[in-house]
Amino acid sequence: MKSNGAITPTGETFIRKVLVINSVSSGACGLLLLLFPGYVAEWTGLDSRTGLVSTGVFLLVFVAFLVWTASRSIVSPAAVLVITVLDFLWVVGSSLLLADKGTTVTMTAFGVWAVILVAAVVGVFGIFEAIYCWRNRAFGRDQTIR
Repeated sequence: MKSNGAITPTGETFIRKVLVINSVSSGACGLLLLLFPGYVAEWTGLDSRTGLVSTGVFLLVFVAFLVWTASRSIVSPAAVLVITVLDFLWVVGSSLLLADKGTTVTMTAFGVWAVILVAAVVGVFGIFEAIYCWRNRAFGRDQTIR
């Protein structure tokens, strides 16, 4: 609860920081994929430049949603839940990418480790976001927000 009596979610300051860091790292990755798909393809062995560019576009849209969510006067647990689901889907997608023998045969060692590292970081973001959602699961129910 804020000093003016308004009800706020638990851990709001921390989740804002998580969302901002998530947006910066996602934005950097998105720009890298969008602006330099040839280099990324060469470094990682992921030869689908269209897939890399599409992923870059998705990440920039995701960044816009992260920034929008973090900039609200109250960080909506429902919006954070959407972000959490997307982050966990990213981890699942990364795992499926690495499990695909056709893809991993062409991937470089750097590419495999890059996918693992990014998935791990995204997974940590997802865990923090999930905790925020869980701690605030009743937020807004039977409450008057001023």
